[in-house]
Amino acid sequence: MGLLFSIIIPVHNSEKYLSGSLKSALSQNYSKKKYEIIVVNDSSTDGSKKIINNFKKRFNNIKVINNLKNKKVSYSRNIGIKNAKGKYIIFLDSDDQLKNYSLTKIENILLKKNYDLLLCLEFKSNKKKINSNKVKKLKNINSFIDYDNKRNFYNPNCWNMIIRRSFLLEKNITFRKIDIFEDQVFCTEVLLNANYMKIIPGTFYKYIQRPFSLSRKTNVLALNSCLNALVSFCNIANNFDLKKNRIIFVRNRIKFILNNINKYIASTSFVQIKKVSLEYKKLSKKVDIKNKNFYDNLFSFQNMSNIKKKITLKVTSFNYNNYDKIFIFGFGVSGRTIFHILKDKKKKIDGFIDNDKNFNNSLYFKKKILSPQFLNFKIHNVLVIISQKEKNISEEMTKQLIKYGLSRKNIKFMDIS
Repeated sequence: MGLLFSIIIPVHNSEKYLSGSLKSALSQNYSKKKYEIIVVNDSSTDGSKKIINNFKKRFNNIKVINNLKNKKVSYSRNIGIKNAKGKYIIFLDSDDQLKNYSLTKIENILLKKNYDLLLCLEFKSNKKKINSNKVKKLKNINSFIDYDNKRNFYNPNCWNMIIRRSFLLEKNITFRKIDIFEDQVFCTEVLLNANYMKIIPGTFYKYIQRPFSLSRKTNVLALNSCLNALVSFCNIANNFDLKKNRIIFVRNRIKFILNNINKYIASTSFVQIKKVSLEYKKLSKKVDIKNKNFYDNLFSFQNMSNIKKKITLKVTSFNYNNYDKIFIFGFGVSGRTIFHILKDKKKKIDGFIDNDKNFNNSLYFKKKILSPQFLNFKIHNVLVIISQKEKNISEEMTKQLIKYGLSRKNIKFMDIS
């Protein structure tokens, strides 16, 4: 019997978490003769390469591929698939971990049927356990898609999929050259193509939520990725004779991207907006885009400039001069967008507040990200901007701030969606 599993781990500057990830893949209560670990080192500049080589010397089932240049995660996963020998592909991010019983339990399921895809919707993060009891009983692709169309619950991630390698090769499914949202496109294409799918119970994957370092360039990357992802979805839709339920499924993925696009536009410079608009014109000539007028307008320089101006006005029209210190509660896309708009307008922001302990004391543009309990709201005249559109979440955040001594009149709600 050949290899049953290929675990593909793309690595770029992950020295802090990489050993834990590799140990989890190697600590399976499962014969090492039946699976391989393919580590794709994407031109790391930290100690990742040394860690990889140390593990490689000790374990024969580790295969290492070194990218001479930083090719990004999509390329690294694709090169991993190309070099894989296992019957099934498992993707493991270099900062995450597999449970030690994962391969044994997955094999027991695969012995019953030659599935194209196993989908594991339960996973454990270092914050909480994500459970999926409601979807365990769904029997096939159509019932899964119908369920998602009603609730729009599914967040595509390739690491919660176990995919038959020959299926990927037969259908020519690869990760597209997108810097962000690459999982959205890949997983959608897999789900639309798969004939035999099973949702598997249990927790196999531990997702490590960690602080991340973002630069202003990320907003430009995200905007370009939105563009490329939307065009990719148009390609996918054109390549399928889609039933109504599957058209809705693709539209929900598109909505997810469109829900974020205004924020990326708002925190991108006019020069970069112009470049994105020109890039759209090039791409739109190559693809038959349905609702083309909508996208032509969306990615026109005039429309994106107007969106930027409108959100900028919304953020800057408030009088910030009456406060000694200003913090933004919520280190998400909205919070970072508000930060960059105010920073461009020379408004002094003193830092971020976030309940995610992984962000504690991390720096973003030299500004600290703090938990609310570490701030003394009684000493200074502080303004806290809550960047959250959900009213129930905003109210919970407000109660938290009041608990730690901030007056409700010192809270500014700002929904820029």
